[in-house]
Amino acid sequence: MRISKSVKRYKVKTPGGKNVMNFKKRKSSYPKCKKCGAKLNKPKLSVKKLKTLPKTKKRPQRPFPELCSRCMREYFKEKVRT
Repeated sequence: MRISKSVKRYKVKTPGGKNVMNFKKRKSSYPKCKKCGAKLNKPKLSVKKLKTLPKTKKRPQRPFPELCSRCMREYFKEKVRT
């Protein structure tokens, strides 16, 4: 098993008396708005668990899903005014 050095390791003694190395799983962070950095309303899951979700739970049904609603409204206002 190949694990990078940045993953935390700890030793565990199994019921059989063996000492084995375990690895801590990294916590995934919330998706953020590309413009202002605000937290988006998407599930905070790892890539492995996101694959099991249906498509409708992964992304919003609106244009520019990588922007928060405030930034999206500002973008459309600027676009209309120019």
